[in-house]
Amino acid sequence: MLESLLTTSVFNFLLVFARLGIVMMLLPGFGAAYITARTRLAFSLPLALVILPTVAPALPPPPESASVLVFLLVSEVLVGVYLAFVVLLFQAALHLGGTSIGFAGGLMHARAFDPVTAQSSPMMVNFMILVSIVLIFAVDLHHLFIEAVVHSYSLFPPGVLPPPGDFVSYATDVLDRSFRVGWQLAAPVVVFSFVFFVSMGIISRLMPQMNVFFVGLPLNILLGLAMVFLTLPAIMLVYLRYLDEGVRTFIGF
Repeated sequence: MLESLLTTSVFNFLLVFARLGIVMMLLPGFGAAYITARTRLAFSLPLALVILPTVAPALPPPPESASVLVFLLVSEVLVGVYLAFVVLLFQAALHLGGTSIGFAGGLMHARAFDPVTAQSSPMMVNFMILVSIVLIFAVDLHHLFIEAVVHSYSLFPPGVLPPPGDFVSYATDVLDRSFRVGWQLAAPVVVFSFVFFVSMGIISRLMPQMNVFFVGLPLNILLGLAMVFLTLPAIMLVYLRYLDEGVRTFIGF
């Protein structure tokens, strides 16, 4: 009896950890390159123990063969990748918005080390991603990610994979929405930059002796940065609301 109970408990923990662990490896904030594997492991193990009693009714009994066990573990990993990938598609809106802002503000070639990916990235994208990660933890959106993992067991029980056709269709829809939201995030700076360059073009026609290129570029960067910091609260509010509503709609909260 005790041996059977221990076997069931270990099996259930492995299933939960397989799904939760891969999500923690890829989610914004949790999956950053500067967070070591030991830190993720130290966070995922106790969290798996905490949510195990909640999702235990949805877990199957221990299988009789090793092949079924491997299939269940692999399916849990794939579901975890699916969940994290959808959240990363929501984050693509911020990448597009930051790239567009950097391009419009004359900062496209300004690159900096990105601690999230451990690679060089456009400075504006880097800045906005770091701000968004701080705000995700500040407003407890990371709790929503954990709730989404728990609720996912009602959508994708162990051993049940998302239909590939539905996955591709939904991912395409999320990417389309992220593209539109990304342009909405960048719209204030892009419109300002357009008006600024049109104005500089008019000035160059009225004052041909003026070196518009010499004056316009640094002024565009200065005013572009000012616009970014003026609109940053609204940009982050729109993005966090989009992320919150997107995750809730995806899981069905």
